[in-house]
Amino acid sequence: MATSADRGSTADDLLLPDALDLRAPTDDPWDGLAVPAGWEDIAALATRVAAELDVLSGDIVGCIVAELPGYADAVPADDLRASVHRTIEMMLVGIAEDRPPRPEEISIRRELGHRRALQGLPVRSLIQAYHVGYRELWQALVRALPADAPGTATRLLAVATTVWSWVHETTDAIAEAHRETMRAQEAHVIGARQRFTELLVAGDLTADEAPRLAASIGFDVQADFRVVACSVVAADGADARRIQAVLETLSGSHSVVARGPKVIVTTQGVDETTLVGRLAAELPEAAFGVGLERRGLVGARESLGDAERALEVAAAGGVARFEDEWLWATLRGSAARLGDVLAVGAAAAVQHPHLAETVLVFGDAGFSVSETARQLSLHANTVAYRLERWHALTGWDPRTFAGLTRSLAALRLSPE
Repeated sequence: MATSADRGSTADDLLLPDALDLRAPTDDPWDGLAVPAGWEDIAALATRVAAELDVLSGDIVGCIVAELPGYADAVPADDLRASVHRTIEMMLVGIAEDRPPRPEEISIRRELGHRRALQGLPVRSLIQAYHVGYRELWQALVRALPADAPGTATRLLAVATTVWSWVHETTDAIAEAHRETMRAQEAHVIGARQRFTELLVAGDLTADEAPRLAASIGFDVQADFRVVACSVVAADGADARRIQAVLETLSGSHSVVARGPKVIVTTQGVDETTLVGRLAAELPEAAFGVGLERRGLVGARESLGDAERALEVAAAGGVARFEDEWLWATLRGSAARLGDVLAVGAAAAVQHPHLAETVLVFGDAGFSVSETARQLSLHANTVAYRLERWHALTGWDPRTFAGLTRSLAALRLSPE
């Protein structure tokens, strides 16, 4: 059976099919109001406030937007106004009937928590908005008190218990629905990232599944991708979760997946220096292989290959960029095929490690005997002797291009 990740679904697919509507109900909640005996003046007070509900809802919306930065960006204005209007009306009916919220009213608030989670609103902001609404409602009730009704003012104090019941039960329901939705979203996104990475590894990019998955986790399939592969430090997948959390603070889009002994980081829209610096800081003991930035999904697969090859030649706690290490990274994949060709040099390195060290430094020192001697704190004649000795043992003259290339390949590709 296909999963939501297989279909490349988005967060909208998580909407409950039987979700309760937040718009005004078809039946007037004030019809058939059940007012307890002796509570008529409080019911009348609630009715007076309800008569100005459009104005009060607008004021509450204004307070929420002013006091909670980012709220208006996450929640459309019409949606916010409608939910505030219905929430306050439901509460006024509850006050008029001197009762806590009913199960169906709690269910509607759960739907609001679900919706706000899908809109990306933090649960803290949602709860704060409710508190703003209740504060403004209470002030409206106080303003509506008749000046010549001290008994009503006294009874209004008892309404605080009803108000607290609504605050407690509705915000609990909202917060739980929000958490449930966030967990569902997280599971969906993790599955989409995992499946997308598997498609990159397999090269199965011709069907429309890969583009849908890429889009669902924030990638532009026409833009450039870069992949980084790193060695796993923690065995429980914690590395991938830590890296994902860190990268979410950067610009661009990122997918971090644990795959066997590696963590695969697919990124887009972030500077390489910043990316690698944050990764290395988070996992200082890990080795990293950095692929080239390449265009589109096919480019993402190629960058993944770059990264995995570069990782093969990266030292623990080090970073190997395919752009710099392409020769050795590519040859490492052919180490078994080249074993017989390079066996003499590999054996000589085991028996004479000081000679191998001299050849490696000589290759990195611009083929300069004097610079090699300086780096190794040796006399130049000693360096020359070691190079000749290597030549004698292997038949490869490290002072020639062919001999040095073959020597370096044997030393770089031989097992540690």
